[in-house]
Amino acid sequence: MSETRKEFFSRLAREHYTILVPDMCPIQFHLLAKVVELDGYKLKVISPLGREAKDCGLSFVHNDSCYPVVILAGTFINELRSGNYDLNKTAVLITQTGGGCRASNYLSLFKKAFAKEYPNVPIISFNFSGLEKSRSLPLTLSRARMMFAGLCYGDMLMNLVLQSEPYHSKEAVDAALNDCLAYLDAQIGKRSFLKRKKNYAYIVSRFKDLTPPAKRKPLVGIVGEIYVKYSPYANNHLADFLVKEGCEVVYPSLMEFAQYFIYNSLEDHRRYGKNKKSYLIWKLAFNYTFRICKEAEDALKGTGFRPYEDFHDVIEAGKKVISTGVKMGEGWLIPAEMVEFTSKDVKNIVVVQPFGCLPNHIVGKGMIRPVKELNPEANIVPIDFDASSTSVNQENRLKLMLANLN
Repeated sequence: MSETRKEFFSRLAREHYTILVPDMCPIQFHLLAKVVELDGYKLKVISPLGREAKDCGLSFVHNDSCYPVVILAGTFINELRSGNYDLNKTAVLITQTGGGCRASNYLSLFKKAFAKEYPNVPIISFNFSGLEKSRSLPLTLSRARMMFAGLCYGDMLMNLVLQSEPYHSKEAVDAALNDCLAYLDAQIGKRSFLKRKKNYAYIVSRFKDLTPPAKRKPLVGIVGEIYVKYSPYANNHLADFLVKEGCEVVYPSLMEFAQYFIYNSLEDHRRYGKNKKSYLIWKLAFNYTFRICKEAEDALKGTGFRPYEDFHDVIEAGKKVISTGVKMGEGWLIPAEMVEFTSKDVKNIVVVQPFGCLPNHIVGKGMIRPVKELNPEANIVPIDFDASSTSVNQENRLKLMLANLN
């Protein structure tokens, strides 16, 4: 008889399984992992290095699969091969969106990739869509609140780091970041972790000496498929390259993607009558995330640092070029972010697209023309990423964009 969900996760905690997590967003995932560990789990956020993860992934996953799954499979298998783990007490964790995207099938793909060498390594899903119910990580309301707080802190730190890096030494920026992470780590699991205004104030005070100058370097926004957009390994350290080329990088917040997911659930109810039982929960979640994001925005007022965009503004920006009913992959969010960027000071945009991701090619590369018709000054370049491509070709395309910076 197979284990129930409760029995399975109790065993993982009781037997001290090491749960491997890929570092898509290194700062945010560090804090989110610490929150999950409060329930007795032992998580390790892993970073792929060198070419090995991509080559390993290609040997286990068909090269027609989308680029993120190739990297993730290769990263996990490379890590399991390292000899650093008891394979009878190791698991891997992946996120699943549950939408019309192959990410919803990652778990079954990984099972096939692991079947021969690592049949005893369980694969855990983190999702809000009801997928893989027997292996989906449990999440209480208390933990959800802490994860939302961790996500906001991580987003603010990422935002301040990106605005500091082009103008200050790496040592000074890293020192401020590490100090803030240590400060937050010490509070995880305590009520003080949820005192967001106080914690935002501490983060801002720690970065006050790293404020960017009034005259900024050219701003370059990065949008696209969520994994390739944020993962330094997947996008060949795109942000670092742009900073070296004399730019300031602007990322959307990771919370913005969470709000996009929540908003889509509300839209499904409005358009199709779905989510009747859960509608109120999604509505409360949307209002809650908006409120805590507003607190972060208020904390940056008058500091010289640029806050993230109000998500309501992002929604309205997207409606100018696309329906909010388009939600395959990152759906309407990518063109919405492009419109919102170009309507402000971020006229230069890199759209990252993984090989094999048809939805994101349509709503990313396919939406550049209507965005530029709305904002003719926009300087937008789409960049494809796959496991066989080299950074040289991507950098050459980027330099063409950089030659026309606004």
